[in-house]
Amino acid sequence: MLTTATAPATAVPAPPGPRPVPPWVLGIVVVVLGAGVGALTEYLQGALDDPWAMWANSVAAWCVPAFAIGALAVRLPIAAAAGIATELLLVTAYYVTQSAQGVPHATSTAIGWALAAVVAGVVFGVAGAWWRGREPRRAVGGAALLAGVLVSEGLFRAVHFPWQGDSGVIMAGVGLVVAAVLGRSWGQRLAVVGLLVLVVPLGLLGIEGVNWLFAAW
Repeated sequence: MLTTATAPATAVPAPPGPRPVPPWVLGIVVVVLGAGVGALTEYLQGALDDPWAMWANSVAAWCVPAFAIGALAVRLPIAAAAGIATELLLVTAYYVTQSAQGVPHATSTAIGWALAAVVAGVVFGVAGAWWRGREPRRAVGGAALLAGVLVSEGLFRAVHFPWQGDSGVIMAGVGLVVAAVLGRSWGQRLAVVGLLVLVVPLGLLGIEGVNWLFAAW
Protein backbone atom coordinates (compact mmCIF):
# COMPACT_ATOMS: atom_id res chain seq x y z
CA MET A 1 0.00 0.00 0.00
CA LEU A 2 1.32 3.39 -0.93
CA THR A 3 1.22 6.08 1.71
CA THR A 4 1.69 9.76 1.31
CA ALA A 5 3.37 11.88 3.94
CA THR A 6 1.46 14.88 5.06
CA ALA A 7 3.54 18.02 5.13
CA PRO A 8 3.52 19.75 8.48
CA ALA A 9 1.33 22.83 8.65
CA THR A 10 3.32 26.00 8.39
CA ALA A 11 2.75 28.28 11.35
CA VAL A 12 1.42 31.68 10.37
CA PRO A 13 3.59 34.33 12.00
CA ALA A 14 1.80 36.74 14.25
CA PRO A 15 1.50 40.25 12.87
CA PRO A 16 4.10 42.62 14.25
CA GLY A 17 2.99 44.73 17.19
CA PRO A 18 2.93 48.51 17.14
CA ARG A 19 6.33 50.13 17.23
CA PRO A 20 7.10 52.61 20.00
CA VAL A 21 8.34 56.05 19.06
CA PRO A 22 12.08 56.62 19.49
CA PRO A 23 13.08 57.49 23.07
CA TRP A 24 14.23 60.99 22.14
CA VAL A 25 10.89 61.73 20.47
CA LEU A 26 9.02 60.38 23.49
CA GLY A 27 11.10 62.58 25.81
CA ILE A 28 10.33 65.71 23.79
CA VAL A 29 6.60 64.92 23.71
CA VAL A 30 6.58 64.30 27.49
CA VAL A 31 8.17 67.69 28.17
CA VAL A 32 6.09 69.64 25.66
CA LEU A 33 2.80 67.97 26.53
CA GLY A 34 3.34 67.93 30.29
CA ALA A 35 4.69 71.44 30.75
CA GLY A 36 2.51 72.92 28.01
CA VAL A 37 -0.81 71.54 29.24
CA GLY A 38 0.05 72.36 32.85
CA ALA A 39 0.78 76.01 32.08
CA LEU A 40 -2.15 76.26 29.66
CA THR A 41 -4.51 74.90 32.30
CA GLU A 42 -3.68 77.73 34.68
CA TYR A 43 -4.12 80.32 31.94
CA LEU A 44 -7.43 78.92 30.64
CA GLN A 45 -9.00 78.87 34.10
CA GLY A 46 -9.32 82.63 33.84
CA ALA A 47 -10.04 82.76 30.11
CA LEU A 48 -12.77 80.22 29.42
CA ASP A 49 -16.47 80.63 30.12
CA ASP A 50 -18.99 77.92 30.93
CA PRO A 51 -19.61 75.26 29.82
CA TRP A 52 -15.95 74.93 28.77
CA ALA A 53 -14.31 76.42 31.87
CA MET A 54 -14.51 73.11 33.72
CA TRP A 55 -12.08 71.54 31.25
CA ALA A 56 -9.37 73.78 32.68
CA ASN A 57 -10.12 72.53 36.19
CA SER A 58 -10.60 68.84 35.49
CA VAL A 59 -8.80 65.78 36.82
CA ALA A 60 -10.13 63.71 33.91
CA ALA A 61 -8.72 66.15 31.36
CA TRP A 62 -5.29 65.80 32.99
CA CYS A 63 -5.45 62.02 32.56
CA VAL A 64 -5.59 62.34 28.77
CA PRO A 65 -1.91 63.34 28.28
CA ALA A 66 -0.67 60.32 30.24
CA PHE A 67 -2.87 58.07 28.09
CA ALA A 68 -1.47 59.62 24.90
CA ILE A 69 2.11 59.22 26.12
CA GLY A 70 1.47 55.60 27.07
CA ALA A 71 0.11 54.92 23.60
CA LEU A 72 3.29 56.34 22.06
CA ALA A 73 5.53 54.39 24.42
CA VAL A 74 3.75 51.01 23.88
CA ARG A 75 6.00 49.07 26.28
CA LEU A 76 4.41 48.94 29.72
CA PRO A 77 7.36 49.91 31.97
CA ILE A 78 8.25 52.83 29.72
CA ALA A 79 4.59 53.83 29.39
CA ALA A 80 4.20 53.92 33.18
CA ALA A 81 7.41 55.92 33.71
CA ALA A 82 6.59 58.35 30.90
CA GLY A 83 3.04 58.72 32.22
CA ILE A 84 4.37 59.62 35.67
CA ALA A 85 6.83 62.13 34.20
CA THR A 86 4.07 63.75 32.14
CA GLU A 87 1.68 64.08 35.07
CA LEU A 88 4.38 65.46 37.39
CA LEU A 89 5.29 68.04 34.75
CA LEU A 90 1.61 68.98 34.50
CA VAL A 91 1.45 69.66 38.22
CA THR A 92 4.80 71.45 38.32
CA ALA A 93 4.04 73.70 35.35
CA TYR A 94 0.61 74.51 36.74
CA TYR A 95 1.95 75.70 40.09
CA VAL A 96 4.97 77.46 38.58
CA THR A 97 2.58 79.41 36.35
CA GLN A 98 0.44 80.24 39.37
CA SER A 99 3.49 81.52 41.26
CA ALA A 100 4.60 83.59 38.25
CA GLN A 101 1.17 85.27 38.27
CA GLY A 102 1.35 85.91 42.00
CA VAL A 103 -1.42 83.44 42.82
CA PRO A 104 -0.83 81.87 46.27
CA HIS A 105 -1.15 78.15 46.81
CA ALA A 106 -0.60 75.78 49.69
CA THR A 107 2.50 73.61 49.50
CA SER A 108 0.57 70.68 50.96
CA THR A 109 -1.95 70.90 48.12
CA ALA A 110 0.81 70.84 45.52
CA ILE A 111 2.36 67.80 47.20
CA GLY A 112 -1.02 66.07 47.30
CA TRP A 113 -1.55 66.59 43.59
CA ALA A 114 1.99 65.41 42.87
CA LEU A 115 1.22 62.14 44.67
CA ALA A 116 -2.03 61.84 42.73
CA ALA A 117 -0.04 62.49 39.55
CA VAL A 118 2.11 59.45 40.20
CA VAL A 119 -0.95 57.21 40.49
CA ALA A 120 -2.65 58.73 37.44
CA GLY A 121 0.58 58.50 35.43
CA VAL A 122 0.87 54.78 36.04
CA VAL A 123 -2.81 53.97 35.49
CA PHE A 124 -3.36 56.01 32.34
CA GLY A 125 0.12 55.51 30.91
CA VAL A 126 -0.46 51.76 31.07
CA ALA A 127 -4.03 52.23 29.75
CA GLY A 128 -2.64 54.01 26.69
CA ALA A 129 -0.14 51.24 26.06
CA TRP A 130 -2.86 48.62 26.48
CA TRP A 131 -5.09 50.39 24.00
CA ARG A 132 -2.38 50.58 21.34
CA GLY A 133 -1.22 47.03 21.91
CA ARG A 134 -2.17 43.90 20.02
CA GLU A 135 -4.20 42.15 22.73
CA PRO A 136 -7.90 42.94 22.15
CA ARG A 137 -9.02 42.59 25.79
CA ARG A 138 -6.32 44.94 27.01
CA ALA A 139 -7.19 47.39 24.24
CA VAL A 140 -10.81 47.39 25.41
CA GLY A 141 -9.73 47.85 29.03
CA GLY A 142 -7.44 50.76 28.19
CA ALA A 143 -10.13 52.54 26.19
CA ALA A 144 -12.69 51.96 28.95
CA LEU A 145 -10.39 53.52 31.57
CA LEU A 146 -10.00 56.75 29.60
CA ALA A 147 -13.66 56.94 28.61
CA GLY A 148 -14.70 56.02 32.13
CA VAL A 149 -12.78 58.78 33.87
CA LEU A 150 -14.42 61.36 31.60
CA VAL A 151 -17.92 59.94 32.09
CA SER A 152 -17.38 59.65 35.86
CA GLU A 153 -16.28 63.24 36.34
CA GLY A 154 -19.00 64.50 34.04
CA LEU A 155 -21.70 62.70 36.02
CA PHE A 156 -20.18 63.79 39.32
CA ARG A 157 -20.22 67.44 38.29
CA ALA A 158 -23.74 67.25 36.89
CA VAL A 159 -25.12 65.65 40.09
CA HIS A 160 -23.11 67.38 42.83
CA PHE A 161 -22.75 70.81 41.22
CA PRO A 162 -26.06 71.63 39.51
CA TRP A 163 -24.70 74.92 38.17
CA GLN A 164 -22.20 72.83 36.19
CA GLY A 165 -24.92 70.56 34.83
CA ASP A 166 -24.38 71.44 31.16
CA SER A 167 -20.62 71.11 31.55
CA GLY A 168 -20.97 67.74 33.21
CA VAL A 169 -23.26 66.41 30.51
CA ILE A 170 -20.81 67.55 27.84
CA MET A 171 -17.89 65.83 29.56
CA ALA A 172 -19.87 62.60 30.00
CA GLY A 173 -20.86 62.80 26.34
CA VAL A 174 -17.23 63.27 25.33
CA GLY A 175 -16.41 60.14 27.33
CA LEU A 176 -18.94 58.15 25.32
CA VAL A 177 -17.52 59.54 22.08
CA VAL A 178 -14.05 58.49 23.22
CA ALA A 179 -15.39 54.98 23.87
CA ALA A 180 -16.70 54.84 20.31
CA VAL A 181 -13.62 56.37 18.67
CA LEU A 182 -11.06 54.20 20.47
CA GLY A 183 -12.83 50.95 19.64
CA ARG A 184 -11.33 49.35 16.53
CA SER A 185 -14.49 47.47 15.62
CA TRP A 186 -18.17 47.51 16.51
CA GLY A 187 -17.56 44.58 18.80
CA GLN A 188 -14.83 46.46 20.66
CA ARG A 189 -16.97 49.59 20.88
CA LEU A 190 -19.81 47.63 22.45
CA ALA A 191 -17.34 45.96 24.83
CA VAL A 192 -15.91 49.33 25.91
CA VAL A 193 -19.38 50.77 26.55
CA GLY A 194 -20.33 47.63 28.46
CA LEU A 195 -17.22 47.85 30.59
CA LEU A 196 -18.18 51.40 31.56
CA VAL A 197 -20.84 49.83 33.78
CA LEU A 198 -17.97 48.71 36.02
CA VAL A 199 -15.48 51.52 35.42
CA VAL A 200 -17.79 54.50 36.03
CA PRO A 201 -18.87 53.48 39.58
CA LEU A 202 -15.21 52.91 40.43
CA GLY A 203 -14.43 56.34 39.00
CA LEU A 204 -17.12 57.96 41.12
CA LEU A 205 -15.73 56.25 44.21
CA GLY A 206 -12.28 57.46 43.26
CA ILE A 207 -13.48 61.06 42.98
CA GLU A 208 -15.13 60.84 46.38
CA GLY A 209 -11.93 59.36 47.81
CA VAL A 210 -9.72 62.09 46.37
CA ASN A 211 -12.05 64.81 47.66
CA TRP A 212 -12.06 63.21 51.11
CA LEU A 213 -8.27 62.94 51.20
CA PHE A 214 -7.74 66.55 50.20
CA ALA A 215 -10.30 67.70 52.74
CA ALA A 216 -8.41 65.82 55.44
CA TRP A 217 -4.91 66.68 54.12
